Amino acid sequence: MSQSRGRRVAILGVAIDDLTMDQVLDAVEVQIAEGGFHQIATANVDFLINSVSDEELREVLGRCDIVLADGMPLVWASRLLGVRLKERVAGADLVPRLTKLAAERGYRIFLLGASEESSAGTVVWMQRNYPEVCIAGRLCPSHRPLEEMDHEEILARIEEAQPDILMVAFGNPKQEKWLAMHRHRLQVPVCIGVGGSFDFLSGRIRRAPLWMQSHGLEWLYRTLQEPSRLARRYLNNAAGLLIYLPGQLIASGIQARRRSLPEFTKETIGAAKVLHIQGGLTGPLLPQFEAEVQRDLVAGSHVVLDFTETAYIGADALGTLIHLLSAARRWKRELWLAGLQPFLLRVVRGARLGLSFRMAPHVAEALRRIEPELPGVPFLGEDCAFFRIGDQLVPIPTREMPEVYHQIRTLLQQRMNPAPVITMPSETVEPRTTAVAASGLRVRM
Repeated sequence: MSQSRGRRVAILGVAIDDLTMDQVLDAVEVQIAEGGFHQIATANVDFLINSVSDEELREVLGRCDIVLADGMPLVWASRLLGVRLKERVAGADLVPRLTKLAAERGYRIFLLGASEESSAGTVVWMQRNYPEVCIAGRLCPSHRPLEEMDHEEILARIEEAQPDILMVAFGNPKQEKWLAMHRHRLQVPVCIGVGGSFDFLSGRIRRAPLWMQSHGLEWLYRTLQEPSRLARRYLNNAAGLLIYLPGQLIASGIQARRRSLPEFTKETIGAAKVLHIQGGLTGPLLPQFEAEVQRDLVAGSHVVLDFTETAYIGADALGTLIHLLSAARRWKRELWLAGLQPFLLRVVRGARLGLSFRMAPHVAEALRRIEPELPGVPFLGEDCAFFRIGDQLVPIPTREMPEVYHQIRTLLQQRMNPAPVITMPSETVEPRTTAVAASGLRVRM
């Protein structure tokens, strides 16, 4: 998975990448060269307010490779938090630039979602402005809840088209959740939720003048065009910002006078790496900090971050922690925050992250609460497999593995669907013991 360029700023629990339009296009080219699956989200205030109460959406955004600031309020909020985003990168501006890039590089584009009118009109706009662009396909599924969609038909059409860029116009949060749902099936290098971008390109809906966009008044222009659909949404978003954002701003501002340069020391305790953070966690050393924790997670270690001597946590550091939490989940490792002082706890909770992280008052408690490892199969040899039981490796001949698998499966089925026990007074039932390996390992059934 490619890493996004630049720092990240956490606003109400969502890590926003600090990227310019040109940097995003450079990242897209890298992702297409890498292949696989990458997800890009264009987040606005609606995303942030929805994610406050929608844990699934918050996790999806945390797993995205890039999350962009599609809205001037996010840029203004970053300035108030002391970590200024370079610029707004709106999805409606990104789609034309991606189309131009695809025409120049020969990338294939697939359009998914929106109405038939908007989808067809977008194709006309793309081909008129960039005649060499390759539209690999488009599909407009009927409007249904996520659970009722015909996912197989959609995925089959995308797989047949083999696009390099997939633009999904289902609206938030449906488009983000749909992409995350199929991240292991989609072999499309760049997948991006584009919201209402097709409506703009097709001409079905007009965009606000540039001066209104730059002054954060595009919401007003859109409300005047679609008052019945958008007035309530924008009112709820404004109310959400007034309710939630001041808490993060106040908690961040209180600790501002405690800034100092960060220092890191690390030690290994059992199956965990403990990283002690002294000073202020912010600024240019964050990439080094993130790379260090990433290496430990990939290597199979749990990580405990000790904040006992930490004096400051910036909004950029919170953005880094969100991505590290996503990495820990991806590698099935645990990431703990330990020793947070009360003013730092207020910073984490003010950013709406209090329920996202595992936290403990002391490092010792975090280490104690890390889940023990289950027995695993470290490697498979030519003649036998080695199971770790306790601190010993127990060999099982390869030829006996099918029987072992069968017996384990039978045990699991019995545990999931236990048969009723009938006691017969005239006989005693002894447990049956079956040998599964020459090493003496036995399974009681």
